[in-house]
Amino acid sequence: MRLSFSRIIRFFLLLAAFGFALPLTAGEITAKMQTRIDVYKKQAVAWAADPRIVQAVKETNAQGPIPAMGNAKWRELKESDPVVQGFIANPAGRLLTQWMNSDAKGVNKIVLSGGKSQRAAFTSMPAIYLGKGKPNFDEAIDGKVWQQGESKPDPSTNIDTVQIAAPVKDGSKVIGVLLVSLTADNLNK
Repeated sequence: MRLSFSRIIRFFLLLAAFGFALPLTAGEITAKMQTRIDVYKKQAVAWAADPRIVQAVKETNAQGPIPAMGNAKWRELKESDPVVQGFIANPAGRLLTQWMNSDAKGVNKIVLSGGKSQRAAFTSMPAIYLGKGKPNFDEAIDGKVWQQGESKPDPSTNIDTVQIAAPVKDGSKVIGVLLVSLTADNLNK
């Protein structure tokens, strides 16, 4: 056992000698990261207030969730399914993709939801269709800007992410939620 422990110690000493640092504790949000997250939160609020986003949520709310589509049925779909592709290809989905692509290193997914937590548009297929009961939806639909407390792999992209969510408002009434997934590695730079 000592030989193994000794090799481990030598390995870490070698890393340190060449200036390599060990990564932060998994999931930790540093002050530097928080400063960048706060900038993204302001951006998410601005995006959520965009008239095109507000209109997309109003239309989604008027239609309601897809009949009989729950999270279990959603998980059976593939990203190539026409239903899924419709959320990416609709005007709001294209707008979200444009925003994401303008900061591809920082933003790895954007999801827009209606008032009943049903999806309205997104940049890539989220793990679930209905977000009710999740803090990112529940807090934002209550009118708060929400932030994940730690970084962790996004369930649909597997990218180490810090998620934020902003309420979508029609006047002063909250009608939906805009979720933005931030790439944790970029937040550390």
